[in-house]
Amino acid sequence: MRSKIFVCAMISGVIVFSSVSAQEKKSETEASVTWITPETDGQRGKFNEYRDIKDGVYVGVETRFDKEKYYLDFRAKDVGYKTQRHDLEGRKWGKLGFFLQYNELPHNLTYGATSFYTGVGGANLTYVSPTPANGSPNKDISTWTAFDYSTERKNYGGGLRLEMLKPFFLDASLNREERSGVYPVGVAGTSPGGPAIELPAPTSYVTDDLKLEAGYARNPFFVSLSYIHSNFKNNNSELVFVNPSTKNTAATSDTFMLPPSNDCDKLGLSGAVKLPFRSKLSFNATSSNTQSHVNLLTSYVADVTGGRTSVTSLRKYVFDGKTDTRSYRSTFTSSPFYFLDGKVFYKYYNRENKSDSIRTTVGTTTLVNHLFDYRKAGYGAELGFKLPASFYFTTSYTHGRIEREERDDIPTNTDDTYGTELRWGGSDFMVARMGYERLVRRGAFVGRTVTGATDAANIERYQRRFDAAPRDRNAYKAMLDVFPTENVNINLGYRYKDTKHKETILGVRSDKRNEFNVDGDYLIAKRVRLFAYVDYEHAKIDQQERRFDTGTNADPGGSSDSLSYTWQVAQIESNYGYGIGTDVHILPQKLALKLQHSSSKSDGSADYTIAFLRVGRTQDNIDISNWGRYRTRYYLGELTYNLTKTLSFGAGYIYTVFASDDAQYSGYKFLYPAGSTNGNFLTGAYADLTYKANIVYFSVAYRP
Repeated sequence: MRSKIFVCAMISGVIVFSSVSAQEKKSETEASVTWITPETDGQRGKFNEYRDIKDGVYVGVETRFDKEKYYLDFRAKDVGYKTQRHDLEGRKWGKLGFFLQYNELPHNLTYGATSFYTGVGGANLTYVSPTPANGSPNKDISTWTAFDYSTERKNYGGGLRLEMLKPFFLDASLNREERSGVYPVGVAGTSPGGPAIELPAPTSYVTDDLKLEAGYARNPFFVSLSYIHSNFKNNNSELVFVNPSTKNTAATSDTFMLPPSNDCDKLGLSGAVKLPFRSKLSFNATSSNTQSHVNLLTSYVADVTGGRTSVTSLRKYVFDGKTDTRSYRSTFTSSPFYFLDGKVFYKYYNRENKSDSIRTTVGTTTLVNHLFDYRKAGYGAELGFKLPASFYFTTSYTHGRIEREERDDIPTNTDDTYGTELRWGGSDFMVARMGYERLVRRGAFVGRTVTGATDAANIERYQRRFDAAPRDRNAYKAMLDVFPTENVNINLGYRYKDTKHKETILGVRSDKRNEFNVDGDYLIAKRVRLFAYVDYEHAKIDQQERRFDTGTNADPGGSSDSLSYTWQVAQIESNYGYGIGTDVHILPQKLALKLQHSSSKSDGSADYTIAFLRVGRTQDNIDISNWGRYRTRYYLGELTYNLTKTLSFGAGYIYTVFASDDAQYSGYKFLYPAGSTNGNFLTGAYADLTYKANIVYFSVAYRP
């Protein structure tokens, strides 16, 4: 109801404004009606992942009123559907401006999911066990509850800008986003581990944003002070579900924590001043604070037969979260001579976690949530030189440093990045560029104190986690733009990245990537336009790890047995895509034909080498040949006929295919192992995402 009122208010604004501006106005209006009829075979949720295509009539309107001192724009698209958008913007030049907006966007994952739970969409999942003696849920999938994994976002807001006090200005805006629906989450049946359970979790979020900005803008100065307040509210902070892992009773409930409500306040100051020698100094500083308040759980499911087990000691049962963030950036640019351009900058970011640190004791085990703080600082410079023969050369250097609190392995990183680029534009029909960049990341390994062979920290002496691991990366690029005539354009590009983690024994050790792209278009006799593109990317990632049990040999070069062994994987990722098409004006200004075809393919593999193989395993049958494999195809044919200057008709046909063959989802089972007494329970969230669709549409557009 709120959204309908908001849209009606925008339409009323158009009517009122247009009547006020009826005299001596210039107006442009276009209205379109499109009838779409799709036929889908397969997973309609994936087909409609971020859209709402179904049998129906889609209406779009765009109108603009323009006078010497005023203008008003109104746009509406997909009216009445889950992808509808409405925008109203107006301005009285030099005085004030305003905008109102409303839009919707769905995110559909899977239609026709199913679960043994009842109450899907709410915050309390239950089931009636057919065998109360052991509390197991019903294994007959045909009796389960059907539902859709789908969320919907509704966003509406408005703003006002005051300019009548120039050179001062004031901006104010309000925005609300509402999200509702169901999305999948995974939980362990017991702690730790246990069977996996896929739960349909409810989404019921509301985010309200208030933005205020005031400033001064008159050459050569600009300064702005801004304030943002954001409130996130989750109407369901906990998902309570009957836990099927316990054998004692089907009434054993468990809790999954959902995102907590929170508030964020952000204050910003920015400015710039123009200086002599075509120079400019600009800066931006922000300070933000985020807070949340969450009630903690007092018990959990510890094992199959024990049911709920109380936590023996918790320092406090309410968690107060608080983070403070400070950032600053300053940039100085200058061009003192016609042949020289320069830029230097400094940036700083600091995140302090002032949340509660809570000590939990379970039996003889004590756990503490470590608070993660980090600081980033960096500076750099860039110089550009205009050289003879139409060459332009740039060189750059950036230094960055990251410091992380409460991190045991690599608490500090330093990055040094060097870059060069040479551009040539000495021809009327060609521009060429080539560049090189080198990243050197360093970080000293600290690690935890190792107390003996039974200490799990033994393995960390060899482990270098990817995000902080030292690395050397060399990157090259070359691009060529060719336009021999005004009717022909061709663009070619190539990029190569080679990353080596020389200090890594366990972890990602190397990453090589090749990328190539070409696209172009050709206009023939001003009536036929041909266009095409090709993209290709290939990556190879090498990784080494070790399976390690406490008290066994952690050395990757050591002996291997069933408890501890080293393994490697060479992961290949390939992505390929192309597209071709044409626009043909069969009868100029009257009849036009559009044809398009595009295809994309992603393929990957994982070649494993394991030092210890169990019975039935070989170095060949442990490999994965279909890692992240999928393919899309798209065909379009459209004919447009302009009956008059104000009225046109269109008709089109689209055929699209998405085919997935990914090892992660192949052989999908709702119960795994099938028929097990206490196995994993899935809902079909990522089952078969393949689809084919035929879409026919007819449209009418009117431009008075």
